[in-house]
Amino acid sequence: MQLKSTLLTGLLAISTAVTVQAQSWGYTNLGYFCMDIALADDGSTWVVGYGGDDPDWMDVSPNYVAKIDADGNKLFGLTPDVGMPYAYGYSVMPGTDGGATVYGTSDMGLPFTYKLDADGTVEWVSDEYGSEGYFYGGSAVCLNDGRIIIAGLTNFEHTLYEVAADGALLNTYTIAPDTGLAWGWSYFEYKECGLLATADGGFAYATGNAGNKIVYKYDSDIDIEWSGYYPWDNAWEYGFENGIKPLSTGGYLLAGSGADALGNYNGTLRRIDADGNLLWVNNYFHGAYGEEGAWATELGDGNYVIWTQNSGDQSTHGWIVDPATGVETGELFIPVMSAEGYYAGTGIEVHDVEASADGGYTIAGRMYLENVDQRVVVLKSNADGTFPDCIFDCVWPGDANNDGYATGDDLFEIGINYGATGNTRDDMSIDWSPKLSGMWYEEDTLYWYVWNDLKFTDCNGSGEINDDDTTAVVNNLGLDHPLHPARMGVGDAPLYFAPASDYLSIGLNEIPIMLGDEFTSVDEIYGLTFTINVDGENIDASKLKVVWDDSWIGSAGETLAFNKTFGDTKQVVGGIVRKTRTNTSGSGQIGTLQIVVVDNISGKTEASEVELSFSYSKAVLLNRDELALAAESKTMTAEEGSTVENTTEAPVMVYPNPVGDVMYFTFNNQQLPQSITMVDVTGRVVAELLNIQDLTQGMDVSNLPAGNYLVQYNFGTYMHTEKVTKQ
Repeated sequence: MQLKSTLLTGLLAISTAVTVQAQSWGYTNLGYFCMDIALADDGSTWVVGYGGDDPDWMDVSPNYVAKIDADGNKLFGLTPDVGMPYAYGYSVMPGTDGGATVYGTSDMGLPFTYKLDADGTVEWVSDEYGSEGYFYGGSAVCLNDGRIIIAGLTNFEHTLYEVAADGALLNTYTIAPDTGLAWGWSYFEYKECGLLATADGGFAYATGNAGNKIVYKYDSDIDIEWSGYYPWDNAWEYGFENGIKPLSTGGYLLAGSGADALGNYNGTLRRIDADGNLLWVNNYFHGAYGEEGAWATELGDGNYVIWTQNSGDQSTHGWIVDPATGVETGELFIPVMSAEGYYAGTGIEVHDVEASADGGYTIAGRMYLENVDQRVVVLKSNADGTFPDCIFDCVWPGDANNDGYATGDDLFEIGINYGATGNTRDDMSIDWSPKLSGMWYEEDTLYWYVWNDLKFTDCNGSGEINDDDTTAVVNNLGLDHPLHPARMGVGDAPLYFAPASDYLSIGLNEIPIMLGDEFTSVDEIYGLTFTINVDGENIDASKLKVVWDDSWIGSAGETLAFNKTFGDTKQVVGGIVRKTRTNTSGSGQIGTLQIVVVDNISGKTEASEVELSFSYSKAVLLNRDELALAAESKTMTAEEGSTVENTTEAPVMVYPNPVGDVMYFTFNNQQLPQSITMVDVTGRVVAELLNIQDLTQGMDVSNLPAGNYLVQYNFGTYMHTEKVTKQ
């Protein structure tokens, strides 16, 4: 499973009535927190809260709205122009037309609504409702018939506004809070409230007083059906805007926060049946600092999941709860590279949980990520309620430029940032799976909250960008996606083959690869990558290889290079990049294509054509600007086959294998190879024997690090390759 995201960006089958979501994704954005999320019928998620898109924070606003598609990709993020200098968004309600209605308060503290279309354009803005004074908090829901209910605290009473689908005010209702012995107004006890549209066309309103949690159930005519009073289970308690959720049984989950007599926070959860009867109440505390609040929802399997505002161990925890008793039966875990200092280990602070059609859910709130301030965050679980091991800023070894693919382009990033150092990664393996990694901060950035994503370029997680990172690029090149389609640039720098003749002989052929010519020199270049395609018969595609010798691009000590062969498609991918952090110039040969023509053992054959071509050719400068290329193909003629038997049995073998400090050879015939070359997984030559007369002394490989290598034997008329392991 691949999750592709950066910190500022984040992530199905659709029927006429139900959207199925199965893939987990994560989304974060500039800002402070998310107030509300809502899942639309098309699988998209609407977000409202305190956020923005401008990296210099100029448009961070408490009335920020974003729309995320079913795969976690942001469709848009914006601060709608509603004609008020300081509007505050609280609730978002998707409609059947792809748009959404947003409830918020104006700069005067009065409630109002506005409508966005599917693309985020403002269709209308309502007048402000009421004049009773500042409207504290509050929530809004859309009923089955399209009416909107807004509820919250105004001065010394609860006020409910009934609003038409077009934003027109229909009616206003008030509830005098049950203050018990005295008013004793408290921000915690009265202001925090929850609102839920019910399947019968009515709604439920959750609040509290100086000794109870309270739920008022209204029918579709805005008449109270029942009210329930639920005594505190702590020294004190309060609720949250999104703290009441529906159950498939017709009952409710009522979540909130409490504290004991010493002020230690905990999350609270009550299960209430459809008639308002309390079935159980439970507290959730797991030893973490500031563990206030709880948000819960029902899973597809009938269990409940609860998330608290958890602090601790650079992660966020949730708990699976038995619906009959409220007792925890399992734990969920989201690893997060969280803030340092005061907010150390805060991870994700959950502000809302919404069940999704696939049986999972989406959570939202705020995040403290490493040394960065608060962030809007939204997470979609898998269908079973779990999350992957890595969600945000995951490093995929080999994807050095974090574009979602392992290609030759990634070699450029290694060369451009060669020698940089930063955090090491706990998981230093280079298999193609997401790895959680800390950020590499830029030391001299203009804004303190900007970081450098060089952790992606550190493909092996060692904390240093060097030659070793190319191994991950080579190992994962093209493994989880097809090779890129042909993308030839047309420009002034020719990329071409320059064989001595147009004739390919049986056995090994070496064809120079050229960049620039006597008419067109390359003024500046830092790196180059391409795919070579071979179309022809009697070609041993498994032995296609690009050899990078010292050239005007740079010597072996100045460059990183690789090649990888895809025998099934007769392609070889090559790339070279400087690591000196300076461009170079020149023209002429930059490498060599090795191609082996095999003899047809079934008998003499006619000569055949072989076409060589480039695809996905790309050259870059140090500043990542691209150099336009004119990639040229070449048609050659392969030698006629003969009746000479093709040697398929291994004529020579290494022993022992794995090898130690000296590599020895055993022969199956009297012919000695003309040369023996040993290369590492990047294709770089690490040892070589030329003009061989005697091999009884073996080859000294004591200076080579442990790992896997290829030994290539050149017998003139054919090649033989053997894989060896160095201990």
